[in-house]
Amino acid sequence: MSRPVIRTLAILAAALVTLSACATANAPSSPTPSTAPSASATLAVIQPSHPVEFVISTAPGGGSDIYARAMATIIETKKFSPQPVTPLNKEGGSGAVAFQYVYEKTGDMHYVMITLNSFFTTIITQKLSFKATDFTPVANLALDPFFLWVNDDSPWKTAQDFIAAAQKDSVTVAGTGTKQEDEALFRRIEDTMKTKPFTYVPQTSGATVAAALAGHQGGVMATVNNPSEGLQLYQAKKLRPLCAFMPASPTTAVYVSLATCKSQGIAIDDYFIMRAIMAPPGLSAGQQQFWVDVFKKVYDTDEWKKFMSDNALQPDFKSGADFLQFIQQYQQLHQDIATKFKWVP
Repeated sequence: MSRPVIRTLAILAAALVTLSACATANAPSSPTPSTAPSASATLAVIQPSHPVEFVISTAPGGGSDIYARAMATIIETKKFSPQPVTPLNKEGGSGAVAFQYVYEKTGDMHYVMITLNSFFTTIITQKLSFKATDFTPVANLALDPFFLWVNDDSPWKTAQDFIAAAQKDSVTVAGTGTKQEDEALFRRIEDTMKTKPFTYVPQTSGATVAAALAGHQGGVMATVNNPSEGLQLYQAKKLRPLCAFMPASPTTAVYVSLATCKSQGIAIDDYFIMRAIMAPPGLSAGQQQFWVDVFKKVYDTDEWKKFMSDNALQPDFKSGADFLQFIQQYQQLHQDIATKFKWVP
């Protein structure tokens, strides 16, 4: 299947910086999919010996929380793991609390973590003592698009209406955290469409972002939440998506008629949230392969396929060398973002 082309958000840069999967500068110290053998008779796959923590870097109700709990339910009901895999929210510091927590579990396969783009932006902008590539990569299960959302009572009926208003006056918008993917997308809209600078109000999760917009909290008039994070309030007729930052309109029934933002004049269709699984540094090839196998089984279930369809996710399973290269590319992509917007302290 086709995968979306990931291009750098550095607006003045020419194109995505593609890193070689064999680059040693950013290579993690733990075994990586580029060197670890696939599951076979020659590889002793190692299973967890006691309960596993499935760490979530965001608060309950956000996209990562929703997806991790859906995955954990599938793992439990399908008996993909001999030990319980229990979701655990470790929010704080735009993900830094969770990242530090898992990083300190070096070599311990009893911790896995769902990650999104803050896995890169937080580590870079807060200058943490480790890199994304220091963790053991497991797999990416989907790419999550951004929608441009307004309150259902908003006078803006199209993306053009929103842009026209933002070109006249500063619009108050909300997103998850500061110097994170939501703010990056709004700054890109600001730069691309020559709007007035957005007044950006950070929230703790996608759920609180949606709630802020639904209640006009702090004067919030728009967000760029993911489809799953706005779904319940959309169905309750409290929020309304104006467009999707995707190359083509969503095929999910509830969103099937939604126009792309590009067709509405905002020429942005190349930035997505990864929904990926990482593990602590230093896992052995056998430990790593166990988790690759588990999450590939999750990906192949009818339940996950339905979940992706219901939430307008783009199916995108990557492991091995492909996933390692993806991690390296996204690390460089967000380094470019931080540099572009002067987010590096």
